[in-house]
Amino acid sequence: MDVVYPINPLFHGPTLWERVKNRQHLTHRDFFASVMAACALAAARARDGATGDTRRVADRPERTSEIFFAAAADAVSKDLSKARGLGYMRACGLLAITAIQYGQINTMHQYMGMYHTLAALQQFHDERKWPSDITVVELEERRRTFWTMYSLDIYCSVVFDSVMKSQENHSNVRYPSEINDEDLLLGTFDTTNEDNWLRGFNFTTDLYRILEHSIKRVRRTKPVRDDRISITRLLIADNIPEAQVMDSVVSLFYQLPPALKDYSLRQGSDKNESYMGFQAANIQATLQLVRMTLFSTSPTHDVNHKCDVAQHALSVFHDIAPEYLRAISTPLVYHLGGIGSILASVMEGLLCEISYQRVRRLLVSMADLLDGLESGLQPTAGASRNLRKRIDRIDRYMEDQQRLMRSVQPGQPPMQAQTLTSPYRGYTVPPPEGMVNGALPPSDQQAQIMDGMSMEAQYDEFQLPQDLVHDGAWPWPFGFAAPDQQMTMDMGFQR
Repeated sequence: MDVVYPINPLFHGPTLWERVKNRQHLTHRDFFASVMAACALAAARARDGATGDTRRVADRPERTSEIFFAAAADAVSKDLSKARGLGYMRACGLLAITAIQYGQINTMHQYMGMYHTLAALQQFHDERKWPSDITVVELEERRRTFWTMYSLDIYCSVVFDSVMKSQENHSNVRYPSEINDEDLLLGTFDTTNEDNWLRGFNFTTDLYRILEHSIKRVRRTKPVRDDRISITRLLIADNIPEAQVMDSVVSLFYQLPPALKDYSLRQGSDKNESYMGFQAANIQATLQLVRMTLFSTSPTHDVNHKCDVAQHALSVFHDIAPEYLRAISTPLVYHLGGIGSILASVMEGLLCEISYQRVRRLLVSMADLLDGLESGLQPTAGASRNLRKRIDRIDRYMEDQQRLMRSVQPGQPPMQAQTLTSPYRGYTVPPPEGMVNGALPPSDQQAQIMDGMSMEAQYDEFQLPQDLVHDGAWPWPFGFAAPDQQMTMDMGFQR
């Protein structure tokens, strides 16, 4: 529960435990499916280190998660028209998230498709069409599930370049009430409590709504097809610059309560504080996804701007408390893949010595961050090692070129020696909430860099060979190559 719940709060905690205590998961097929799916996700994330080493169970079967996954998948009726109720939709959503955890993206698409089919059959996008006799608890569970799956759909569209099936303008579902599960049972409550961790959940949903429209802007910039007219260019104009959009997003962030803006605090014994910490970390991860998506709406960014965006995102992830990074788990790795793609595009273009050294340091920073994540995340094992190998290959090429230059011009100082003491090594990024368009070094630091190099070393442009930096040379998305596998087993509920 602690692994899944803070970021994917699809259950009402007290009701879940009461139903399990009464063994309803053995008599209600839809509830069984959703419980098994939640167990599959929790077991996968625990195995991948989300709970920390102190809570690992050494004698736990290695494939516990896959056993739960198979049980949940088997409980979902193959005839989806008969799979009525919240339980099956929730199960499919959790199975899709678990598939991402496994690195099995085809399986993720399968269960996302099943969820959207069930949602369409039951008109889940309009709460006026929901059953009239549901309890206040199920009402809140439905709202949490709807917006969790909306966010997941937008996430998949951004990260995996899939087609969005959800649109906020077509949705008539209220946000979840910002109230603790225990208070929800009392029946009288304030639906807007800024000190409640669900405020963070709802703000993250706001960010995904922004992402929905941002990714549409990105896709409108694709080349015009020659077999049709461009309706979007005819009827829709995007006059708001990306920097202004990001400025508005940061302004919304500033309005959050302090606990949801502090993502560096370590997890403590207080449950509500820990939930706030989980939400603060998830907000920051989503903010970086928004920043990178808005960044990609314009093809005109220079090398410095690309490095600024990547450096800012890496700085944020390095500052997030490790336990919260582990809880976000595998989806975070795809965020890093987006950063890597930005840096790879810099490496593929024209470079000077300053820009080369800067992007190299950012790649090393990413490898360091992966070192701390992949010790548990099975699908990403070896990602940092592969990235470091790629950096080493580029370093060897650069050293060979420097030796060649020295042999031709023996009086010139080595390029490597000039840059090893660059003041960029000590440069740190300003706090994320104070940054809108990316961090740039203060002018005095820039001056120090210029003073430490000759004019030729600063501005002479070169381009790395394509076999070192082409798309296939980089380990994005970090070797998620595990084949999609399905397991079968007997159903675990009573007939």
